[in-house]
Amino acid sequence: MSTCSNCYNGCTEIVSDRCVKYTGIDVPVLGIKTGDSLSFVEQALITFLVSTLDGSGVIIDLSSISVCTVVQKYLPTCKDLSIADISKALIQAACDLQEQVTLNTNAIATLNADYTIGCLTGVTTSSDTHVIVQAVINKLCTVVTDLADLTVELHTMYSSNGTQLNNYIASYLAGLPSTNSASARMVPYCPIAYYGPLSGFPTPADSLNLVGQGTGYWNKVYLCNGASPGIPDLRGRVIVGTTVMGNNTFPSQTDPCGACTACANPRYDLGTVAGSNCVTLTINEIPNHTHVNTMDTTVTVNDPEHSHTTSFGDPQDANMSGSSRTWVNTGSGVTYPTSSNPTGITVDVVTNITNAAVGGGDAHLNIQPVIALHYIMYIP
Repeated sequence: MSTCSNCYNGCTEIVSDRCVKYTGIDVPVLGIKTGDSLSFVEQALITFLVSTLDGSGVIIDLSSISVCTVVQKYLPTCKDLSIADISKALIQAACDLQEQVTLNTNAIATLNADYTIGCLTGVTTSSDTHVIVQAVINKLCTVVTDLADLTVELHTMYSSNGTQLNNYIASYLAGLPSTNSASARMVPYCPIAYYGPLSGFPTPADSLNLVGQGTGYWNKVYLCNGASPGIPDLRGRVIVGTTVMGNNTFPSQTDPCGACTACANPRYDLGTVAGSNCVTLTINEIPNHTHVNTMDTTVTVNDPEHSHTTSFGDPQDANMSGSSRTWVNTGSGVTYPTSSNPTGITVDVVTNITNAAVGGGDAHLNIQPVIALHYIMYIP
């Protein structure tokens, strides 16, 4: 390798870019000035090109223009703005705008969905929102006109002070069920048990009167005492389900088949009344049983006087003056038969059999264990 005298940068390799001197004009934007080595110029150019390509080296001054907030919020505030910074801010702002557009599009689609038009006229369920709104405005205007006409009509037909109309309104409101009444909490025509006072509850003016009709809080509620039309008399009675509720298949305990057994469950129609507080047993209802008897027997024997006549042959009266006679056997070893006569004996036998009488023949109680409650029912 040869030596170089007066060589630039003391280079001995004259082909090296470090040994070639830049003699052009100064370029401040690139940091190049006359006398720089070619290698320095090359590096300055490469750096500039790279920063230009990726945008980091292109600085833009936005101070002279107005930047909207949707872009401004994405721009950095602590350094000069490069074209890359501005590009990123623009992209993010565009994404935000697209999201808003999508939301608005969906909202418009919702507003333009099919409507339930009800009493509106001149529109269909698929009419545009603007058309629907206009139809609503038209309907409201019609209602306003109708109300104005009604005001004139009411003033013409009713007294000027509104007393008659007020009475109609009061009558209508009185017919509405009150949420502060017992009936508002009751099922119509359904007797329910009530264990509480019949008067003075919940206020002194509220009561269920002697005929069973309620007042105040108890309005349209009745005692189930049979005193009012359509009200069952449940005084002293137990409620039982009817046997005519649609299903004709019964368990054995409640089958109302009267021909089956004497103890079959009765047939209960709506309002059927049955049962008794006391029951007197009949002969057929008494269990099969025996009694111990006491027997008293009396025997009387009556034997009147009687006589027998015996023939032995010829009698010889040895003592004709006496009552006795002597009979002489005229034969030797001969036996003579005796004639027989009934004795006339009478025997009377009397037997008395007495069964001791037990029981008074009274009815017995037929009451299950109970507790008494009031029954009330709401009639609309």
